[in-house]
Amino acid sequence: MNHQSHEDEIDLFDLVDDIRDKWYWLGGSLLAGIALAMAYVMTATPEYQTEATITEAAPSELLPFSQAALRNRLTLSASVKDVQNNGVGDEPVSLTDEAVFELDAEAAFSSARSVLRSASTRKAFYNFLLSQPDEELLPLISSQALTEEQNLANFLTRFSFSDPGKGDSDTYLTIKFKLGSNAELARDVLNDYIAYALILHEKRVRDEFERKVHAELELYQTWVDNFRRVYESEKARQIARLEEAAQIAASIGQKKPFYNTNDVVVSSEPPLYMMGEQALRQEAELLRKRSDSPSEDIFVSGLSVVKNSIATLEGIVVDWNEVELVDVDQPALLPLKPAKPKKLLVVALGAVGGAMFGLLAALIAAASARHLRRNERNPLHF
Repeated sequence: MNHQSHEDEIDLFDLVDDIRDKWYWLGGSLLAGIALAMAYVMTATPEYQTEATITEAAPSELLPFSQAALRNRLTLSASVKDVQNNGVGDEPVSLTDEAVFELDAEAAFSSARSVLRSASTRKAFYNFLLSQPDEELLPLISSQALTEEQNLANFLTRFSFSDPGKGDSDTYLTIKFKLGSNAELARDVLNDYIAYALILHEKRVRDEFERKVHAELELYQTWVDNFRRVYESEKARQIARLEEAAQIAASIGQKKPFYNTNDVVVSSEPPLYMMGEQALRQEAELLRKRSDSPSEDIFVSGLSVVKNSIATLEGIVVDWNEVELVDVDQPALLPLKPAKPKKLLVVALGAVGGAMFGLLAALIAAASARHLRRNERNPLHF
């Protein structure tokens, strides 16, 4: 019974002796693992990775969006009709702190980051690359063995992004791009993508800028038309009142004013016909002649302020060639070595795998030899 239990025990020194006895299994497997790993390293298609970094632009690069004409908007402070009734001195419009269009460095970077990370931007860029007659690049990004959707999915996964987010004090976006077998193409494609995305971003900002300024100009022009319409209506109404009062004054023989300013009680307003027929008809005629005067707009409350704002907005000039919405802090550079395969790591893994297989094979071979020797010493009898 004790003899059987001793045979079931594992002796560490016996294992070492077994491995030493079958060393060729360990050595052969180790060499085979290294050889296979080196063969893979030599035959595998290298994959190159390059990266670029985008940061916020300097505030001075966005000064065109800080023009005085863009910093404040006009708003209606009263109804046009009320202002006309109250007198010329009351302005129906006033300035507010709300900007017509504003764009600071943080907002510009946030908008550019969204465009750069957008899958739709990468999809549009991929279609742009397919439309170019680049016989060297096309086989690397499009395979006939795959569908269009699969090729697009593979292309999208070649990009990766490192973004600290809004909570981090550093504001940057790192874009990485992988491409097989050609380091120069990897660098060029990433730089072309950044240029493509930033052009798209600039176009969106420009369109938004033009839309907002155009909308503001249309609003102001509507006010101008309304001010003039109310003014013309009030002018026609006043002429009619003056002519009616002149007829009354003529009917009672009141040619000249019936009173002077010293006779007027402050709390009362005398009838209009008491101004006399001559004065009333002269005032009505002057109101009619205003229509022939180019300076009639000065009599329209609020019109000069709005027209000045229109002229200022129309005079805004933004040299988009001088505007930098973001800064390309580090463009993509030529990678010094491929990102895959990692040669030392692959060879090391091959050696470890070969050694483990060799140890197992040596132990199995030693156990098999020991079993054969035991059977030779104690043959079975039937």
